[in-house]
Amino acid sequence: MSVTGDYVCHVRFSDVDAFGHVNNVSYYEFFQEARASLFLSLAEDEDDPLLSLVVARMAVDYRRPMLHRHEPYLITSEITSVGTSSVVLVSRIHDAADHYATAESVLVAFDPLTQSSVPLTEEQRARLSGR
Repeated sequence: MSVTGDYVCHVRFSDVDAFGHVNNVSYYEFFQEARASLFLSLAEDEDDPLLSLVVARMAVDYRRPMLHRHEPYLITSEITSVGTSSVVLVSRIHDAADHYATAESVLVAFDPLTQSSVPLTEEQRARLSGR
């Protein structure tokens, strides 16, 4: 069983470039907002160590241009892999008609006091795996 979440994404006028398309940097912001929403939904409280996961790598594949419009886009995210200290998250921006972009993010458990990566606990691994 995997952990998934949906996030409703509204394009702001400031996200659009001179050509009328959403700027490529805004996609990263949209994926960040969806990622934060998913992990906040998994957190037990505001001090939950799951909220200390940091992005180690992120790759975005752009499929179709997004435009400024009244209707929101949907971002669907899924945790596809849970390792010893890392998590792979795949997110997709889409609507009923089109698929606009996909991001794969690798997140690492991080201890803000030591400023280094740490292993996930068995309990954290179970929550991230949907068990």
